[in-house]
Amino acid sequence: MNMWWGANGTQYELYENGVPIDVTTLKDASPAAQQATIELTGKPNGTYVYTCELTNAFGSAACDPHTVVVSDANPGKPALANDNWDRDGTYKVTMNMWWGTNGTTYKLYENGQLIDELALSGHTPDAQTASTDVSGRAPGVYQYRAELINAAGKTDSPVMDVTVE
Repeated sequence: MNMWWGANGTQYELYENGVPIDVTTLKDASPAAQQATIELTGKPNGTYVYTCELTNAFGSAACDPHTVVVSDANPGKPALANDNWDRDGTYKVTMNMWWGTNGTTYKLYENGQLIDELALSGHTPDAQTASTDVSGRAPGVYQYRAELINAAGKTDSPVMDVTVE
């Protein structure tokens, strides 16, 4: 909040989507400009409307709303690949996330069942990769889906079919 002119406030209250999230006591140094800062991190994807009130002994003044759209907090979209060229039931499933926010957990599902989970190091904006060795699969078609998860949410890969003959 930057208040460039007028009587200083003694209290600043910040609202996110109409809910108070911070109250700061301010020094009245009228007619000097006044400033209050709060750092917000770790917000999941969504739209946030911020408003505030600056209060002193004479009353309160509301600030204009400020809208923030968070669109890249969730992990980037993972892609799956495999090396089952011989279709023998022993292969590696590899997840690559080439662009976007990193995940901190990788989960791999085979036919809807979790078969692997790994912790990942988050180094956004670097790409990420994780691999799972699969063996002993009988002839058939197996469907794989990966999830990348971080504190903001999760992102699923498209389903990949692997055929074993």
